[in-house]
Amino acid sequence: MIKRGFRYQTGEIEEIAKLLKEGNIPEVDIDFEREIEEVISDLKVYGFEVAKENSYDYDAVNKIEHPDFMFRLKLIDKATGKTCFVDFYEGPKDENDGYDEIWWG
Repeated sequence: MIKRGFRYQTGEIEEIAKLLKEGNIPEVDIDFEREIEEVISDLKVYGFEVAKENSYDYDAVNKIEHPDFMFRLKLIDKATGKTCFVDFYEGPKDENDGYDEIWWG
Protein backbone atom coordinates (compact mmCIF):
# COMPACT_ATOMS: atom_id res chain seq x y z
CA MET A 1 0.00 0.00 0.00
CA ILE A 2 1.21 3.51 -0.82
CA LYS A 3 1.91 5.93 2.05
CA ARG A 4 -0.55 8.79 1.70
CA GLY A 5 -1.03 12.17 3.28
CA PHE A 6 -4.24 14.14 2.97
CA ARG A 7 -4.92 14.62 -0.72
CA TYR A 8 -7.39 16.95 -2.35
CA GLN A 9 -9.51 16.08 -5.35
CA THR A 10 -9.53 18.27 -8.45
CA GLY A 11 -12.95 19.70 -7.55
CA GLU A 12 -11.72 21.14 -4.26
CA ILE A 13 -10.09 24.18 -5.88
CA GLU A 14 -11.34 26.68 -3.29
CA GLU A 15 -9.63 24.72 -0.49
CA ILE A 16 -6.47 24.29 -2.56
CA ALA A 17 -6.33 28.03 -3.31
CA LYS A 18 -6.80 28.84 0.39
CA LEU A 19 -3.89 26.57 1.33
CA LEU A 20 -1.70 28.16 -1.34
CA LYS A 21 -2.43 31.65 -0.01
CA GLU A 22 -1.53 30.42 3.50
CA GLY A 23 1.86 29.19 2.26
CA ASN A 24 1.09 25.46 2.34
CA ILE A 25 1.83 22.92 -0.38
CA PRO A 26 -1.43 21.09 -1.07
CA GLU A 27 -1.37 17.58 -2.54
CA VAL A 28 -3.81 16.84 -5.36
CA ASP A 29 -4.84 13.43 -6.71
CA ILE A 30 -5.10 13.24 -10.49
CA ASP A 31 -7.10 10.43 -12.06
CA PHE A 32 -6.60 11.58 -15.67
CA GLU A 33 -3.80 13.75 -17.09
CA ARG A 34 -6.28 16.26 -18.53
CA GLU A 35 -7.22 17.14 -14.95
CA ILE A 36 -3.85 18.85 -14.51
CA GLU A 37 -4.77 21.54 -17.03
CA GLU A 38 -8.22 21.83 -15.46
CA VAL A 39 -6.68 22.48 -12.04
CA ILE A 40 -4.33 25.08 -13.51
CA SER A 41 -7.24 26.78 -15.27
CA ASP A 42 -9.38 26.71 -12.13
CA LEU A 43 -6.57 28.21 -10.02
CA LYS A 44 -6.34 31.14 -12.45
CA VAL A 45 -9.77 32.23 -11.16
CA TYR A 46 -8.16 32.58 -7.70
CA GLY A 47 -5.28 34.66 -9.06
CA PHE A 48 -2.59 32.02 -9.61
CA GLU A 49 -0.53 31.48 -12.73
CA VAL A 50 2.14 28.94 -13.61
CA ALA A 51 5.65 30.31 -13.10
CA LYS A 52 7.51 31.05 -16.31
CA GLU A 53 10.75 29.32 -15.27
CA ASN A 54 11.36 25.97 -13.59
CA SER A 55 7.63 25.43 -13.15
CA TYR A 56 7.76 21.60 -13.00
CA ASP A 57 9.90 19.77 -10.42
CA TYR A 58 9.75 16.01 -10.92
CA ASP A 59 12.20 15.33 -8.09
CA ALA A 60 10.68 17.45 -5.28
CA VAL A 61 9.46 14.38 -3.39
CA ASN A 62 11.24 11.08 -2.72
CA LYS A 63 9.74 8.71 -5.31
CA ILE A 64 10.81 5.63 -3.38
CA GLU A 65 8.66 6.68 -0.43
CA HIS A 66 5.93 8.15 -2.67
CA PRO A 67 5.91 6.25 -5.99
CA ASP A 68 2.63 7.91 -6.98
CA PHE A 69 4.23 11.41 -6.98
CA MET A 70 4.04 13.06 -10.40
CA PHE A 71 5.53 16.55 -9.99
CA ARG A 72 5.51 19.79 -8.01
CA LEU A 73 4.05 22.75 -9.89
CA LYS A 74 5.43 26.22 -9.18
CA LEU A 75 2.78 28.95 -9.22
CA ILE A 76 2.81 32.70 -8.71
CA ASP A 77 0.09 34.49 -6.74
CA LYS A 78 -0.52 37.46 -9.05
CA ALA A 79 -1.88 39.62 -6.22
CA THR A 80 1.23 39.33 -4.04
CA GLY A 81 3.95 38.00 -6.38
CA LYS A 82 4.50 35.17 -3.89
CA THR A 83 5.74 31.80 -5.14
CA CYS A 84 3.49 28.82 -4.28
CA PHE A 85 3.59 25.10 -4.98
CA VAL A 86 1.12 22.28 -5.60
CA ASP A 87 2.13 18.61 -5.56
CA PHE A 88 0.35 16.32 -8.01
CA TYR A 89 -0.06 12.59 -7.40
CA GLU A 90 -1.57 9.80 -9.41
CA GLY A 91 -4.88 8.80 -7.88
CA PRO A 92 -5.34 5.26 -6.56
CA LYS A 93 -5.89 2.62 -9.22
CA ASP A 94 -7.78 0.10 -7.07
CA GLU A 95 -9.34 -0.45 -3.64
CA ASN A 96 -6.06 -1.56 -2.05
CA ASP A 97 -4.28 1.59 -3.13
CA GLY A 98 -5.42 4.24 -0.69
CA TYR A 99 -9.00 5.48 -0.77
CA ASP A 100 -11.50 4.41 1.87
CA GLU A 101 -14.07 1.76 0.94
CA ILE A 102 -16.79 4.41 0.67
CA TRP A 103 -15.00 5.90 -2.38
CA TRP A 104 -15.27 2.64 -4.30
CA GLY A 105 -18.96 2.07 -3.42
